[in-house]
Amino acid sequence: MTRYTLSHLETAACLWEAVLEMRDRAATTPDESSLALALRTCFDTLGTAALRLIVVGWVDAVEAAWRTVEGEYPLSFDWDFVPRWIADTIDWSDPRRPVIRATAPVRNAGSKSFPLPGYDAPPQPAIGTSHEDHLAIEVHTAVIEHRHGMNIHVAVDAMALDEEIAAYCREYWSEIDDARDPNNLSDAEVISNYFECHPSESCTKDRMRIAPVAHQRALVAGSIEQGRYCVLSTAHLTVHTASCLDKWASWPPSDRPIDIAASVYGWFVPTRAIDDDRRAQLPQDLLRLIAFGRAHGFQFLLFDCDGSDVDGLPLHHW
Repeated sequence: MTRYTLSHLETAACLWEAVLEMRDRAATTPDESSLALALRTCFDTLGTAALRLIVVGWVDAVEAAWRTVEGEYPLSFDWDFVPRWIADTIDWSDPRRPVIRATAPVRNAGSKSFPLPGYDAPPQPAIGTSHEDHLAIEVHTAVIEHRHGMNIHVAVDAMALDEEIAAYCREYWSEIDDARDPNNLSDAEVISNYFECHPSESCTKDRMRIAPVAHQRALVAGSIEQGRYCVLSTAHLTVHTASCLDKWASWPPSDRPIDIAASVYGWFVPTRAIDDDRRAQLPQDLLRLIAFGRAHGFQFLLFDCDGSDVDGLPLHHW
């Protein structure tokens, strides 16, 4: 079955309550009369159960709209904002398919106007918030639990998320006792029927805010030493040179002919210039590889048994 938070359920109840109230209350203006007529036509065309399923699918949209004005909206969420949002946002012109408009007019509440999200310019960032806060995005997530484990879905909005979930439900529709063709049902109907009827699977929806990790670029660029290295296969070394590197890595640093460090599967070797006395102690194949790294702008070479073979460099199969 599908799982919802208490907030989701309360918002769904507010939406449905508002639709019923707007359908049945006595109209005092031509706009209210037209809306009530459109609602009654929609009820007659779709039926109460089908329309209710559509209406509760607007939960994410109305909650997103509320979050943009919650701090300054002067009236209540349930008795004013939700009915106002429905009146301003929902297109009832097709009684078979009431939908959220692509654009919507903005009404006034008291002396202020409160634009709905997505229909006007985005709200300006609050004073004192960080640059990373402005880059944060909210994503919609769903976790489908099934006998093989779980599927995790992430989408930029509720509609896109429902499309992904519905695609899953249609793929495994044969696992529930429903003879209808899921391709002839809306995404909301497919999702609701699938998880209500499936004996062992469930779907949990949520929203998540994702923000970039705050960091001080000046610190990274200025005060932390950085470098470049390339990874080479140990096959570019002879057996003798590999044995030398292995031996030198265990010596005290002052005794080594070159400053190296052992890794789990090889060695780090610097490419900086070496004085003549030390050069005389190094194998020629190692000197050529150090010169190769320095010529290509690398400060270190990492010889690794799982590293890549580089065309043009000698290979030694051992």
